[in-house]
Amino acid sequence: MHPTWRPATEEALAGLDFTTVAVPLDHADTEGRSIELALARHPARTPTRRLGTLLVPPDDPGNRGTLLVPQLVAKLPTPVLDQYDIVGFDHRFSGRSHPLSCGLTPDQWLWIFHTPEDADTEARYQQRIVERCFREAGDLLPHLTSWAIAHDIEVIRRALGEERISLLGYSYGSHLGALWTQLYGAHADRVVLDSVIDPDSVWRRMFLDYAASCEAALGRWSAWAARRHEELALGATPTAVREAVARLTARADREQHIEVAGLPVDGTMLRLLTMVLLGDDLAWGFLGDVLRAAVHGGQASQEARRALGAMFGRGKEESGAVAQLAVLGGDAPWPRDPAGYRRDMAAAAERHPFIGPAMAAPKAGAFWPRELDGRRPSAPAFGRDNHAESVLLVRAEHAMFTPARGAARLRELLAHNSRLVTAAGTGAHRVFPFHGHPGVDGTVTEYLLTGKLPDTDLTFTTGHGRDA
Repeated sequence: MHPTWRPATEEALAGLDFTTVAVPLDHADTEGRSIELALARHPARTPTRRLGTLLVPPDDPGNRGTLLVPQLVAKLPTPVLDQYDIVGFDHRFSGRSHPLSCGLTPDQWLWIFHTPEDADTEARYQQRIVERCFREAGDLLPHLTSWAIAHDIEVIRRALGEERISLLGYSYGSHLGALWTQLYGAHADRVVLDSVIDPDSVWRRMFLDYAASCEAALGRWSAWAARRHEELALGATPTAVREAVARLTARADREQHIEVAGLPVDGTMLRLLTMVLLGDDLAWGFLGDVLRAAVHGGQASQEARRALGAMFGRGKEESGAVAQLAVLGGDAPWPRDPAGYRRDMAAAAERHPFIGPAMAAPKAGAFWPRELDGRRPSAPAFGRDNHAESVLLVRAEHAMFTPARGAARLRELLAHNSRLVTAAGTGAHRVFPFHGHPGVDGTVTEYLLTGKLPDTDLTFTTGHGRDA
């Protein structure tokens, strides 16, 4: 039976339809317990020309996919909105889909980016979080994996009554989309994977990649800021800018709370805020203004404060932090050797000092219950047995959170059914349609409307790069 759509009552989903779909808690036991997933929909504006459903998975473990729908409605080209139902969902145990609480404190919600004192202290911090979550929700956490969510996508497809659906996946959503096509590719229509996660990086290597790519992005931004020294007064050389940022983060670590654009932040939050703004070169001006105000006193511009409010104003929900814990800890085994983490942290402090020690430190996955190691589902190997008719991969050359290597690797694995579109000279997270890159937007829109991949991989050398 198809779900019944009704007007959404949540303010953030105003104007959209809302429904729930039941999925098995354990996909190996379809007759057992079920849970409800929350879905939001923007129906096709021209039903007579409707092409089907464009499903949008969450873009990060624990993030709400339903909230991507209004963002996309504000940005997608009119023909796409005319001809597709845009449907987003909150994945299991997050958002409005049976959210989990473990009684974590707000600082523990940022466990991924927590600033470590040293490897052993951080190990104890992370272990306490894992132990608390398994005390509170140990019967459910093993059922929150990327594979379970990929199977949920297939249940959603069937519930919607669609023989085939299209999918637009960003970042973690690209990983979920790739998994779903590998498992159920015959039911995939048009698939766009944007800001692609390297399938070989799941998940310990991804943290180390963050450290390197963030350091590179900070270097690019520092050179940009140095050329604007008269405006920002952060330093006349890239090295001087980096030193100014290092002094500010050290002060935030030491004092625990400093004011940045009207927000009280500690070192962990300051690094996270900086990373988010570094992640899209269209936000570099906001980052410069925010750090100028923090270093020299005074107010950041109203525009910069609005941008920060849009990014951080809703705050983080505990269910999101718990879901991140389950996915990143439960999908794949993590190293357990403490000496290895000490070596990684020392190397990261030398090579990638801004965020490297936090990314190289022990994380929750290192303390996942050993008895669950043998219960992890086998990850499908991406390759020629992927039966999706077509997959369009999108990347920005200087993407920070999802380095460009990830899309190249998936293109290699899906050589038979994919094409790769690259925005050269651009740093962006979620390129289509949020970055406004004309070449990428035109190519993806044409693919969504016609179903025809480009004849070859494409690289666009003009757009919104901010190196100048």
